[in-house]
Amino acid sequence: MTRYVSANGLRWSAYAALFGVLTRANHAVYQGMVRLERQHSLSGRNSVENNYRVWDEWDWSRGGEEWTHSEEWKQSLIDEVMRVQLAPGTTVLEIGPGAGRWTEPLLEMAAHLVVVDLSDRCIEVCQERFADAPNIEFHVNDGRTLAALASDSIDGVWSFDVFVHIAPPDIDSYLGEIHRVMRKGGRAVIHHARDGHEHFEAEAGWRSGMTAAMFAEMLRKHGLTPCAQFDSWGPGGRFNVRRHRDVISVFTK
Repeated sequence: MTRYVSANGLRWSAYAALFGVLTRANHAVYQGMVRLERQHSLSGRNSVENNYRVWDEWDWSRGGEEWTHSEEWKQSLIDEVMRVQLAPGTTVLEIGPGAGRWTEPLLEMAAHLVVVDLSDRCIEVCQERFADAPNIEFHVNDGRTLAALASDSIDGVWSFDVFVHIAPPDIDSYLGEIHRVMRKGGRAVIHHARDGHEHFEAEAGWRSGMTAAMFAEMLRKHGLTPCAQFDSWGPGGRFNVRRHRDVISVFTK
């Protein structure tokens, strides 16, 4: 502390000391919140209500591309993950299309595309954007279930930049519903949080308390089979979802 005082003065050093105390307190409070969420299956700040409020009021004028790292990154995800894991010419479900960032390439490969979103506004935006597409249907849901979809009606499921914001209890509900609507042999690709709030800085991405291990356990609970979990793809793992410590899970029924 003495070296800081001599270099920066007493006032700056006092602020620095206070910052350290508040940072440690912030971490302690945050971890306390996380423990309560896990012990009591709480949704915390990733509740259905909060998700609805955030995404229904979001400015979608950029089409969700504000979360695209680069055009090369996006195209690689389409070519090396979406088109590899999901069979073309089938019925595909997209959960959380937002403004249609991934809906467009899904439409190109699917015989029929079903999009489901919690936000009325997101569905309106997608209806306007894809008004001329003959092979798409739209549904607003409750953020936990897929009530509008018939059992055994879907061949593939895609969801990216959505489940990272959904609380574990609601993800658990969704996975049960995916098992219901997906045909035997169907395949799903879902991007979600990996570390479950273990690292405070991950909160910058408003991630939920989900972990890779918890997600795999939920899959097995609902009779779904984990195939792979990865956070990078492409030559040498050039492209990734590590910024907020996320992971992509692939699973089948």
